[in-house]
Amino acid sequence: MHEMSRRAVLGGGLALGATAALPGCRSSKDPGATQSQNAAVQLPTYVKYEGVTPDYTGNAVLNDGFKKFPESLVKGVEQAPGDGKPISFMTNIPGALPPGVGQNKFWQELNTQLGSDLEISMATNDEYPTKFQTRVASGDLPDIVNVPVGTARMPELLAASCVDLTEHLAGDAVKKYPFLANLSEDYWRGCVFNGGIYGVPVPRLMSRTSSALCRLDLLEEKGIGKPEPASFDESMQLWKDVTDPKSNVWAWTRVPQTYILGMLGIDNGWHEEGGKFTHWREHAEYKRALEAMQQMVKEGVVNPDSFTANATTRKQWFNGGRAIFDYDSFVAWNQYYAENSAGDAFSVDMLDVPAFDSGVEAKPWLGAALNNVTSFKKDSEHEVETLLAVANWMAAPFGTEEYLFRKYGTAGEHYELNGTDPVPKKEGVVQTGIGLQYISDSPLALYYAGKPEVAERQHAIQKAMEPRLSRDASQGLYSETAYGDGKTADKEFDDGVNQIIQGNKPVSDYDALLSTWKQTGDKVRSEFEQAFAAANGG
Repeated sequence: MHEMSRRAVLGGGLALGATAALPGCRSSKDPGATQSQNAAVQLPTYVKYEGVTPDYTGNAVLNDGFKKFPESLVKGVEQAPGDGKPISFMTNIPGALPPGVGQNKFWQELNTQLGSDLEISMATNDEYPTKFQTRVASGDLPDIVNVPVGTARMPELLAASCVDLTEHLAGDAVKKYPFLANLSEDYWRGCVFNGGIYGVPVPRLMSRTSSALCRLDLLEEKGIGKPEPASFDESMQLWKDVTDPKSNVWAWTRVPQTYILGMLGIDNGWHEEGGKFTHWREHAEYKRALEAMQQMVKEGVVNPDSFTANATTRKQWFNGGRAIFDYDSFVAWNQYYAENSAGDAFSVDMLDVPAFDSGVEAKPWLGAALNNVTSFKKDSEHEVETLLAVANWMAAPFGTEEYLFRKYGTAGEHYELNGTDPVPKKEGVVQTGIGLQYISDSPLALYYAGKPEVAERQHAIQKAMEPRLSRDASQGLYSETAYGDGKTADKEFDDGVNQIIQGNKPVSDYDALLSTWKQTGDKVRSEFEQAFAAANGG
């Protein structure tokens, strides 16, 4: 089930040897005691930023929405956060590597605004796991490091090499950094290890929540308004109606596995009840989900090349009109508009997750809270307050001068104004892609330049989903096995499930897959249950 584990791929590529090479690194012998220490940590006080008034108001989970960029911007930071000395940073880059600082006017102006030269060591998403592992093993970490969520033996790595930020951030101490205080407790829980706060969150949560994105413009061409199917059967009929293999058009870019699980009320990740943990792979309705997914393939509503195509190709199908639906997030929603090839007619919306049938309450799955944890090298020559001030600058939210520059660059050079909305130029897209969002970031703003209907639609579907969002009960807990052998067990299970969905294996094969998975999954379960008990005074 690649759609549920894709953000963990960075952590999955890290060998245990990376942290084993660090002085003092050894496995925790008492995870329960560690979790008790973590539970005692006072999380940073959440103070929602009120300096800019949104058109659609969010909360600690839902995102604020804006019809247009404010005419009058707020100066969020009065003094440059740097100390005049170069600050090093290591990160992955999701797109092509940008021009170096010598050929990058955005980067040059960034250094001026920060008051320190930001020296960035970059690698592509595919290359970053190896680069990260090598730098950790050598002990040659930068001042600021992008630590992937799910890194093997993460607590030991952070304790050996990174700064404990607790005294600077716990409780009201975070108010010294108001844009870090603008990040809710959901984000900070994933930064607590070894009884302390060991990093700054790079927030996602609702922005990473996914559902069925649809091409409204193509549906309207077929005489269909925004669909609102009330069951799986109604959904299947819709998907058959819009599929036209002769025209090379299918309903779906791929089988929307998590969408089907949500229809059946299957919980996100690990479900906790009475201190006992159950994984979605074990849910009583899971076989029914497999049968439904198998039916989608058999009925031909999914592009037949979906199981061999990569994510880029599938996105091209959606943008190019070869698919009407794609299972993806609010971030992807905006990316589709930025990359669309259909012109002004291009129009996207998102469907809620309907109940599979009567008597079932559907559960949209809340996205992962973090993209990564940003930590600071223990022996950096910079004061901790300087590095935190840089992170705070990077987290300045929508409507501030810092946000506008960070995301779009300089007017005329990197973007043009359409009214008050910044419209990126090619130079802006290329030069701004240097990975600043992985130092820290503000929660996503629901907004797309020149298209106020985008924020309106995004806010509406977030509000509709909010009462039924399903959270992973393991969030904020740590299992060493989950990020080691657990990843291998997950992949083996998911590979077997994909064979079932394609019709190459019977649904009855699920029982053996589950039995094999549980050999590791039971250990993960035990570690999470111990951690949960310790965190809750058990």
